[in-house]
Amino acid sequence: MATSDTEISIRVAVIQVLGAIDGHSLLEDEEHKKLCLLVFDEEAKVRKAVSRFVKGVWEEAVDERLVGKNKPSNEDHQQAGLKVFAVLVVKWCKVLDKLIDDEEEDVDEADGEDDTTAQSMSKRREVAALVAMNQKGRIVLAVEALWDEVESVRDWEPLLDLLLLDHSATEDNETQDPSRRSRGQPNGKNNTPDSIMDEAWRLDDLEESMLLEVLVTSIRRAKVEAAGGKKGEEDTVTNDITRELIKGLPRLFIKYQTDQNRIADVLLIPTLMNLDLYLEM
Repeated sequence: MATSDTEISIRVAVIQVLGAIDGHSLLEDEEHKKLCLLVFDEEAKVRKAVSRFVKGVWEEAVDERLVGKNKPSNEDHQQAGLKVFAVLVVKWCKVLDKLIDDEEEDVDEADGEDDTTAQSMSKRREVAALVAMNQKGRIVLAVEALWDEVESVRDWEPLLDLLLLDHSATEDNETQDPSRRSRGQPNGKNNTPDSIMDEAWRLDDLEESMLLEVLVTSIRRAKVEAAGGKKGEEDTVTNDITRELIKGLPRLFIKYQTDQNRIADVLLIPTLMNLDLYLEM
């Protein structure tokens, strides 16, 4: 597929053509997957070109997740959107990791063969390495690419609310362990039948960790956007972020204090706040 062409203009043009073809539901699943992986590409123009296609994939998956919901509320749409985004990104990261592993195995197996074959293998390995970075790096690229297209990426307040919920709470374990009800949830609310996590947007461990990284990246991106705006806008946005996190930040600390990897992400959040304002409050 020419989406891996070395000429960026050709890659962008092919992505646009494939997007138009997909508008008629003519793309195979394998082509869908390859296109979505380009959201992690090192070239900003390629990521931007594929962003609208990825938005369509995301919207379709959100609609499917809301099937059966009677008149879903705005909050339902927000939480479903976040769950779908988490599911998709975790899935794409796994596919990418497998692709890179397969390429490395092919290169290793080529040892001892003729130079042409080995060079060909190495070239494919280089192509895979364009996006062969750790998950945190991929999250930054995905947020940047989808910032203007997918509202779940830039609306970090609903994301914070979702992360503060107890995704292990179910109606069964609430009944079996009444002490959980008295402790309440990390967001300060008591666990009631209405607050039991809906299975449609319950996060698993990988999804929750990934969305915590998205939260940090999204807040940072909001500040970068403001810095490029009118004079004083960055300070205004930073102060707004700080006010929103007055109650949320301590609860994130409480929830993730025993998780070494997650608390490392939480500790990045104060660096994005106006700590003087925070202490005054």
